Amino acid sequence: MKKKQLMSLVIMFVCVVALFAGYKIIGNYNQNKSEKEAAESEAESATIDIYDIDTAEVAKIAITNSKGTVTIVSKNDIWIDEATETPLNADSVQSMLDAIADFDAIKTIPAEEGEGFEEYGLDKPTLSYTITMNDGTEYNARFGIPLVTETKGHYALLDTDTMVYTVSDNYYKPFTLSLVELTEIGDEVDIAAEYITAFSVNVKEGMNFAAEYIGDELSEKDYYTWRITAPYDGIRADTDLLNAQLANYTSIKYKQCVAYNCEDLSEYGLEDPLATVKIDYYTVTGASDESETEDAAAAQATPVPMENREYSTFELAIGNGYTDDEGDSYVYVNPKGSVNVYTLSLDTVNLMINFAPIQLADACIYAELVDSLSGYDVEYDGKKYIVERKEENDENVYYVNGEKIEDTEGLLTLYSLAYLFVTTQEADDAEVIADADAVLTITYHENSGKDVVVKYLEYGNNNFYQVNNNGMDYFLTDKRAVDDLIVKYDKFMK
Repeated sequence: MKKKQLMSLVIMFVCVVALFAGYKIIGNYNQNKSEKEAAESEAESATIDIYDIDTAEVAKIAITNSKGTVTIVSKNDIWIDEATETPLNADSVQSMLDAIADFDAIKTIPAEEGEGFEEYGLDKPTLSYTITMNDGTEYNARFGIPLVTETKGHYALLDTDTMVYTVSDNYYKPFTLSLVELTEIGDEVDIAAEYITAFSVNVKEGMNFAAEYIGDELSEKDYYTWRITAPYDGIRADTDLLNAQLANYTSIKYKQCVAYNCEDLSEYGLEDPLATVKIDYYTVTGASDESETEDAAAAQATPVPMENREYSTFELAIGNGYTDDEGDSYVYVNPKGSVNVYTLSLDTVNLMINFAPIQLADACIYAELVDSLSGYDVEYDGKKYIVERKEENDENVYYVNGEKIEDTEGLLTLYSLAYLFVTTQEADDAEVIADADAVLTITYHENSGKDVVVKYLEYGNNNFYQVNNNGMDYFLTDKRAVDDLIVKYDKFMK
């Protein structure tokens, strides 16, 4: 029995020693592995200094990428494309200079000259550029395929054919732009909406629209500050809706300049444009910064003196459209007076030109309060009722055909029903009845002495009446509402 116990103790001791040795080996292995990974991580994060460039001494940047070739030089302190003398965007060029000012690599891979470059994509570089300094010194870079690592970058050859480098994307991305993408965009316009005095939209195969600001002629309490002059004559515009439309013209930012100094606008559909937008506006001169930046309501409530206004016109021709490689739609445009062709998104152009004039017209047929009238006449079915408003003992008293009305509330309800009439759509010439009879005529006698005659005329489509408002008969209104008013007037008068 004792012998068995002794044997068990020996076996247990051996196991303990073996476990201790195992733990020691595993611990050393893990420590070595951690140290190796740390060393690799440190090596990966370390960078190799390739060259430092004084960017103020850069004379030329010659780029070849998948989009073409651009050679950037400075002329009269402006960066231009050497071949076309197209002005280039200063910020884009500065991004390139910032990138190469301190050029570092992540690691190096020794290679035989001209051999083994295929596996890195360096036999056919996706991008190459040469930086030429004022003293003639050149710095070259050629880039191959992207790195298959968490670090975003590329394999590259830098001034040598015997060493492959891995470099950050910082040295790659700024140089991937095309000449079009690099071209400086000019001719953009920022217009304060409150200083627009007129605008028009002419569509080659569609509507012509024009409106003018009349707020300077009115008091600050007047709501209707715009008048539509085409395709209607003198129709009031809904001020809120028109101001919302103006927002589409106040800041025009082009996507790209696709043709600098264009010699043939017809190539872009701009010699005979599909549409033209024209904005008349003024800028404020001789005024404080505070007055120049006041909001639209304040600006229109206190008109800018004429001597502080400098008037200008911006006109934009709209040509053909196209879809880019990513499926986005754009339109070629050309500002009048410019020889450049730019692009705007199709959505932006649609907001500028694709609206119906009636959308901006004031829909109210007659919207003056009864207190602004001395009276009104109502005529239908050969009947005529003359309503007079008189002030007696500081109260409004109404007479119909000379007889005082006791049911003032009932009479005013009838007036309110007509007050709520609105236009619904434009009259169709094919449905207009020549010399149509008036189903209902209301003549409003305003306190100013002006008379406004509104006639509701028979119309080809039995769902509508044509509205003739002091001779303007562009619109229709709902037939049922007018017929219902006639019935109510007839009942009240009886």
